Amino acid sequence: MDQEKIGGDIHVWHAPLDCDGDFRAQLEATLSPDELERAKRFHFAKDGNRYVVARGLLRKLLGGYLHRPPADLEFSYGEYGKPDLSGLNASSGYSFNLSHSAGVVVFAIGKERNLGIDVELIKPDSAGEDIARRFFSPSEVSDLQTLPPESRAEAFFRCWTRKEAYLKARGKGLQIPLDTFSVSLRPGGLAQFLSGVDSQWQIAGFSPAEGYVAAVVYDGPPCAIKYFTIDSQ
Repeated sequence: MDQEKIGGDIHVWHAPLDCDGDFRAQLEATLSPDELERAKRFHFAKDGNRYVVARGLLRKLLGGYLHRPPADLEFSYGEYGKPDLSGLNASSGYSFNLSHSAGVVVFAIGKERNLGIDVELIKPDSAGEDIARRFFSPSEVSDLQTLPPESRAEAFFRCWTRKEAYLKARGKGLQIPLDTFSVSLRPGGLAQFLSGVDSQWQIAGFSPAEGYVAAVVYDGPPCAIKYFTIDSQ
């Protein structure tokens, strides 16, 4: 993968998680013992294989930016599981986040920023109004109800990914209740925070593949976001 210099931009990458066995084996060879152990704990082999690809691609990407062998990278984890670079690369200034859903993984990489990213497969059966009322703010529920029925599932997951990306960027998990802030969710509209979030936080929505929605959140002044695709073959 040829990678541009990041500078003040944010680079967002996406890739399919299902790939040929040889490529997956190359990625698996770069994982740490604890990552390999976690991969073995998945009940279904397919899920374990997808975890291997997601972690291996993360190492491959970060190794390219840092000019370091992917296997040499070390990670630490915050109280709520947010990963950071540690060891020799702890002071590199690089920040990152990743998310995967079904067969797609997304990565956000920047410098000197807090980042969060989330992707979801649009599943109409999981986008019920009762779930929205439980987790969304009143204004978000109202916006959702005004949409035509055929548009609600995508809008639901558009809202969900934007809120999850913010929680991940903050690194505090559900210590921040989802209904205490509001985001835009209407089709065709700009991704933005509508209330409950400090002005230092920025948000962008995108679709990494057909049937998926995703969002990236970062702090600081608005900047360019560049999107890239990884050919995981």
